[in-house]
Amino acid sequence: MDFNFKTYQIVKLKKYFKTNNLFFLFHSAKLNLTKWSLIEQNLKKLKLNYYKPLNKTTVKTFKSSIYKNFDSNIVGFILFISPNYKTMELNLQSLIKSLKSFSFVSLKLNNKIYSVSQLKGLNDLSYKKSAFNFYKVLDKQLKTSYVLTNKKKISK
Repeated sequence: MDFNFKTYQIVKLKKYFKTNNLFFLFHSAKLNLTKWSLIEQNLKKLKLNYYKPLNKTTVKTFKSSIYKNFDSNIVGFILFISPNYKTMELNLQSLIKSLKSFSFVSLKLNNKIYSVSQLKGLNDLSYKKSAFNFYKVLDKQLKTSYVLTNKKKISK
């Protein structure tokens, strides 16, 4: 096997996909050093990591993976941003607003890539909050169905 820089980048990108269940894809402009250092500081304040692979290797990796339909979205500099900690709660809208210099493309969550239009109603990326809300909805639905069935039995 010929192991050069491009193959190293592809292997590193595949490992990044396997190890990170949650990351954001942003298009970034080509920035000078001073602007980029300010953005790095902002990412560190937000407790986020970033990975900036080469464009051709990213497209090549997407074409040979389960994300082959997504490779057409990568046209410029792409940036993968992931949280430092797995238990960190993220507010999607505030994250997008704080990273104004990048345009949000999609989100990879548990081996699925979601586009911006699919994430319109989503605000929080917290599993605990989602599970709690799901529990509240189920509880309310079961209580209302129980009340309705008891009213039917009493009226007969």
